[in-house]
Formats: sequence, structure tokens, C-alpha cells
Amino acid sequence: MDKRVLHFISQAGSLLEMPRSHVRSLGNNTPDTIASHCYHVSVIAYCLARLEGLSHEQGLQALAMGVLHDLAEARTGDADFVAKNYVEIDEAKAVHDQYAGLPFEQDLHDLTRSYEARETLEAKCAKDADALAQMFIEWVLSWRGNKLAERWFDNDFKHRVPFLRTDSARRLALAMKESDPHEWWWSEFVDKGVNYKHLNSDR
Repeated sequence: MDKRVLHFISQAGSLLEMPRSHVRSLGNNTPDTIASHCYHVSVIAYCLARLEGLSHEQGLQALAMGVLHDLAEARTGDADFVAKNYVEIDEAKAVHDQYAGLPFEQDLHDLTRSYEARETLEAKCAKDADALAQMFIEWVLSWRGNKLAERWFDNDFKHRVPFLRTDSARRLALAMKESDPHEWWWSEFVDKGVNYKHLNSDR
């Protein structure tokens, strides 16, 4: 039993080294692996759940869905925008085989099925978080001068944002469009003058 859990943990760990497929299009300097994507999705999913009025416990459900939503890609790989038009991936089998024999197998299946069904608000928040995490990468890269990422990001407001499932996700997408990735620290440390003493060598 311990070996089965270790193997499960190893699969999750392999995602730390697996770049997302869109790196092929957006460039090798894209700071995005399957694992980093799942981490970011989980944080966004929790935030969306709370913004949508869900409880902390429900937010944790959305967070957990975000953590697990691409775990099957440890077995299937990540088909990109082009490849998805030609390949069929049996993700359900990959998920079944990943969870098989774990002492908490049923709990993981229940969580994954709930995410895939998109019927609960928690699942809708997790799926919207998946979209926002992708938009975030495009947003960051566009501010670094990546013209293709800028094109993807701009097109998201026609092909992705209108189909988001929650108002909170749509508001965050629009807030992203009207801001820049560094605003969080610039507004806190530069606009308020907190860091001027460092700039002027007072310390």
C-alpha cells in the first residue's frame, strides 16, 4: 500500500519537470510546467470560490480540484492547441489507473468526477481558474514583449472570457487587462514611497 502511494506521489512529482505544451508556441522562456500551472489554478480557484460567496471549506474543495485537474497528464502528456484536433486521449482511463489501489481512491474519484461534471459552483470556479491561469501566463509574457502571447491574450476576450462560468472570473480577467503583472508590488512599495530609502542608499 505504501508503495502504491509513493508511486502516486512520484507521478505528481513528474509534473514539476513537464513543460506545458503551449511552450512550443510561446517560446522556451515560458515559465510554466504542468505542476506550476496546477498550483496557480488551485490558488485562483480558492479566490474565485470565496468571491462567489462560498465558504472556506467549499473554497478548499475548489482548491483541491485545481490541484488535481491536470494530474492525468503525468500519463497522457499535454496535447497542445493543434494536436487536440488530431489525437484522442483516454483521460478517464489515465485517472482510473492513477487512483486504482490507493486507500483514498474513492475520495479522489469523487472529487475528479465533480470537477469534470461542472455542476457545482466549486467545479465552475476551478474550471474558470484553469482559464485565468492560462491568461495570466499570456499576460505576463505580453508585458515582456512576446507578441504572440499578446495576440493570444487579446483574443481571449473574444473566445474565452465570454464563456467563463462565474462573474468573479470575468471581473478578474478585465482587471488583468487594465493592469500589469508588476502592479501588486509597485503600488505597495513604490507608489507609497516604502522603498525610496533603499533606492537612495539610506540603508
